[in-house]
Amino acid sequence: MIASYLALTIISSISFNWGFETSQSYISSIVPDDDGTIWCATAGGIIHYDPGNGWLDSLSYPDQMPWISAIDLHFVDSQMWVATGGGGLALLQEDNTWKVFSSYEGIPGSGYVYSIYEGGGFIWVGSDGGLSRGNTDSFIPIDASLTGGAFTATEVTDITGIGNTMYLATDRGVYSLDLSGSVFNPESWTSYEDSTLALGIDNIYIASADSVFGYGSGGVSQMMGDSWIRLLDYSASADSVVTGLLITEDGLIAASRKILLYNGGTWEYYGSGYPNASYASCLNEVFGRIWCGYGLLAANCRDTGNGLGYLDNGTWESLPVPGMGGPSCYQMARDEDRMYIGSHRIGLMAFYPDSGWAAFNNRTADMPRSLRTYSAAKSGCLGIWTGSFHWGLTWIDDRETYSMDDDTLITYVSDSLSGLPPDVVQIVTPLLNNQVVMLTSQCGALLVAQEAFWQTPDEPSGIVAVSGEPEDGTLQWTTRVEIDGLANKNIQMIFPCGDDSLWIAFASENGCQLLVHGGDPIDKSLDTWYPGYGQAYSTSWGLSSNKVFCFARNADGDILAGTGNGISRWNGDQFVDVVGVSGSIKAMQVDNNGVIWCMTESAIYSIDGGDVTEFTRSNSIYISTNRMENEFSSINPEDGSVYFSSIIGLWSIFSQQSHEESPDLLFYPQPFLPAEEELHIVWSGSDDRIEVKFFSLTGEYLGCVQADSWEEWTWDGILDGAPLASGVYIVLVETDSDSFSSKITVVR
Repeated sequence: MIASYLALTIISSISFNWGFETSQSYISSIVPDDDGTIWCATAGGIIHYDPGNGWLDSLSYPDQMPWISAIDLHFVDSQMWVATGGGGLALLQEDNTWKVFSSYEGIPGSGYVYSIYEGGGFIWVGSDGGLSRGNTDSFIPIDASLTGGAFTATEVTDITGIGNTMYLATDRGVYSLDLSGSVFNPESWTSYEDSTLALGIDNIYIASADSVFGYGSGGVSQMMGDSWIRLLDYSASADSVVTGLLITEDGLIAASRKILLYNGGTWEYYGSGYPNASYASCLNEVFGRIWCGYGLLAANCRDTGNGLGYLDNGTWESLPVPGMGGPSCYQMARDEDRMYIGSHRIGLMAFYPDSGWAAFNNRTADMPRSLRTYSAAKSGCLGIWTGSFHWGLTWIDDRETYSMDDDTLITYVSDSLSGLPPDVVQIVTPLLNNQVVMLTSQCGALLVAQEAFWQTPDEPSGIVAVSGEPEDGTLQWTTRVEIDGLANKNIQMIFPCGDDSLWIAFASENGCQLLVHGGDPIDKSLDTWYPGYGQAYSTSWGLSSNKVFCFARNADGDILAGTGNGISRWNGDQFVDVVGVSGSIKAMQVDNNGVIWCMTESAIYSIDGGDVTEFTRSNSIYISTNRMENEFSSINPEDGSVYFSSIIGLWSIFSQQSHEESPDLLFYPQPFLPAEEELHIVWSGSDDRIEVKFFSLTGEYLGCVQADSWEEWTWDGILDGAPLASGVYIVLVETDSDSFSSKITVVR
């Protein structure tokens, strides 16, 4: 499994284990530790690196972090303060528990914290609600009413200082505060609003008392007395930003388009080997080496990078972060034990159980593009399919290996793409256009959902069926457009039902349609359209909304349509409402127990018969997002895990039927002392092969122990090569004919 399990919740007769996977590739802050290691705040938590020994354990949501993202880190008396991107201010205490400060504890704003600074005996915090001051116990907001009108900012994006002077970058320009005085005394404050408000200063860098700089979306500015002058002007460049400054022996360097050196009034590239068209996301000098957040794909991107970069003898080297390359997930597909996920910025992400994550894009493989690679599907041919929106349909044969050295990629387009490297193989085919919205398969054929791009609304669009082997050049193509009976050219979602039915959802509140063909998607001679040729189902047919985002099939075989106003069920004649869930249904899936799972803008819901349960942060680890753009769900057929894609990562829900305890199945001795003897089973049940699965009390799967029969089953206290710690554990005993649950106690 790729996601850690947490939070076992019992609902009726089914247990649910939640998991979450996100990316730590985007680095916003680099901080040294006293032990010679490096800590980095990332969009997916905190990563820890030892220059001598490589990557150490990372901290991530939900089991090691109270929130998904970290913006800034600050160590005070061996305690780690973390500025999070939406979860408030977090303090990692000495007992490894987190204490979180939100607006209720004096951190103003919505929970987005930018900066932390220690000065004058206090912890100072800059957030999207302003400034606050406090300690490990509590904080108070510092505003105009407390400072006699001297400090009027309502957003503080950076705090730093030197000596007794603290500087703040705010929405009202730059301020300074004399920490030797009182924060409540207006005379302790100096406002540089007149000279800095228009400079686009988001952060402050101090090299010395006489070298104070501001940087951000406006470029780089330097403080000269009471005024500020620009050194690098980005005020007219919407796609440019400076994310870090540093004084080195060579001079002033800036993290921006690559790394820039200020030299005699001009800026030039600093060091060689930094990738083209890539921004650096932060900058620092740690242990005698210059480090940066590496490989940021765009100036306005705040969640996807390429890990750490460092300067080695004048050349920039890349140090990618292990794990998922980008958090923004889309359509999912499986091929054997490999999982593929479309992404927004880094192409097609692929997970190999034995090796970890990789990504197919225009930097790692012969893909035409990495941006907006939404789709992924497995059809009857070898390999996997994906599509880069505006850049055609790509087939990938990755040879089932983590390495990309021997992979084959072929891109199919309706019109040739210009400006591509010669290694990108592109073939002009009967695709309707180069926009691929999503992919699915039916009867061994690939089905391509297409969209007419808004800038060229008259171009053909619809559904394309593809069959055959790409490498053999035997592909067959069949298009279905409005003249064939399709109700609308812009497709939102397609959902195969059986071998001969295809449900189609249209964009822009145009309802849905049913295509019944002859069992061969390539042959459209037997096509029948419902409710009719060129017609779509709408609210007049019982749909709760004309916005249809997704489909699923329940345990009774009925089609469910996720709409802009809840779920509608097709009864064969019309749609009827499924009660209990309202709002826009972004994605939907039915698990192996027949439970309907759906994701809305506010929660994930489970529908188990007549029981409807809402999962939010109040009762689960789920964090909602308001993205309404190609969310997807999938299911792992082997274990029934349900997955939902989102802008912040991949949610997983593992569900299984609860099992009764067997009155005559006993583990002995209890409590179990591994140092003294092995654990055994006594039971009057069948002599089948037996498997015992171990779970923590919070539902985390820990491992399993198998034997040919219960009489032969023993356990020495070791799981996956490591001793299981003292504690109480849930065990699930499964044979070919029975399954039971029990508990054991381990004492070491």
